[in-house]
Amino acid sequence: MFKKIAFAAPLAVLALSSSMAFAATEAKHSISIVAHVPSDDFYAVPVDSDLVNKDQDMSYNPGTDSMKTVDGHFDVLHTAGKVNARLEGVPKLIAGNKTIDLKVELNGRTLTTTSQEVVGEAESNVRYRAPFKISALGGKPDAGDYTGVVMLVVEPSV
Repeated sequence: MFKKIAFAAPLAVLALSSSMAFAATEAKHSISIVAHVPSDDFYAVPVDSDLVNKDQDMSYNPGTDSMKTVDGHFDVLHTAGKVNARLEGVPKLIAGNKTIDLKVELNGRTLTTTSQEVVGEAESNVRYRAPFKISALGGKPDAGDYTGVVMLVVEPSV
């Protein structure tokens, strides 16, 4: 009997240890990485990258009887002149046939589809922090789930 136990015990340990080695699974992860390196003579980058990388919530708040605003800042530099900005398209939120008009401001200037100066030559020679805001126009909008995109273009001007 002792011979059977002495022979069976190492086999049992071998069988259990090999099954434990195969029981573990591996964990794989994919990490997306992006990097932007601006030039030394012109850039316009958001202070908080979530401003341009994540959806912004402008939902209606019944407590304040108004839509939320999107607020942020852009760090702007242009060592050879002024900085202009414009919109590509009219900014709106859309839900089917319903729309909410939006007002987009950079450094206190309301933007349109026509390029205009937003930061002067003296201010833009060193890094300048320009406030940015998107707000809804009009009163209480019709009920619905609205979506939209604001296409902002910031460009150097001499």
